[in-house]
Amino acid sequence: MKLLGVQAIDVLGVESGVYSFERGPGEAHDHVLITGGPGTGKTRLLELIAASRELLAPIERVMDQESFIIPGNETAKVILSWQLTPDEQEVIGASSPVATSEVIFRYDEEDEVDSRMGFLLERYGHDDATPKLEYFSEQRRLDIGGGEVSLDEDEQIRFRGGASPRKFAFVSAFLEVLPDRLDRAARFQRTLERFSPSCTYDLERQTLLSRGRPIRDLTQLSASEADSVMFAATAALVGLSGSIVLVDRPELHGIPPDRALAGLAALGSDNQLILASPSPALAAGFDGAIVRLGADPSANGGLR
Repeated sequence: MKLLGVQAIDVLGVESGVYSFERGPGEAHDHVLITGGPGTGKTRLLELIAASRELLAPIERVMDQESFIIPGNETAKVILSWQLTPDEQEVIGASSPVATSEVIFRYDEEDEVDSRMGFLLERYGHDDATPKLEYFSEQRRLDIGGGEVSLDEDEQIRFRGGASPRKFAFVSAFLEVLPDRLDRAARFQRTLERFSPSCTYDLERQTLLSRGRPIRDLTQLSASEADSVMFAATAALVGLSGSIVLVDRPELHGIPPDRALAGLAALGSDNQLILASPSPALAAGFDGAIVRLGADPSANGGLR
């Protein structure tokens, strides 16, 4: 499952228009960069995608629909275009690999949603065969002061599209079980290596290292190392493949753009990465679609 594009209509904080992620007719780019100056709506567009998924396949998290509605309006509307895999087509009985979903944000009324796409999006499992929508928000940090979060699927599903730093409170518990899950440990090691030159996981010693020294407390990690651990641990825990991965400011905690892109590409196979960043260094030579917010629409292939 990949996103072909997003049409926003009267959404607070997002310019109305069609944001296209298409490589060609019915074919989505694997890598998308949403960029632009301050206040142009980069983060907001990622939030809109995550919120739309929540309305299509609700879980326990409370959805603040009002925050997407322009004051004085009754509703806001989003139309999502999806590229489906053959298996996904078969599951929902779709005759075409392209599907669309209309999402209405309201104050207090429930609206009928696309039950077929909702069925696809509500499936969840900690394996690479189950697509997910994962959101690494700008608020991400290693939350290690409020108690651990269970690794169980029933608990973890609540965090996937959310922005709360609590979603990463599972990391300590995850590191503790790695000695008993060598498959996940190996994946964590490989992915972490792509993100960080200084933070590694020693499979033989079953220990997290920073510059070759064992880490006994996660507070010993640098900001970029902690960010690298969050990305790698999430991918290894949930099985992040065939998924839509939203990342706000990959360079936020000091990971160089080239390493950030290499690490994100290593999260899993056949993921669609949708990134938001003002960084010219990240945009330079970016291999994928670039959506420039705040630009003249006629000069922007991603917004029309």
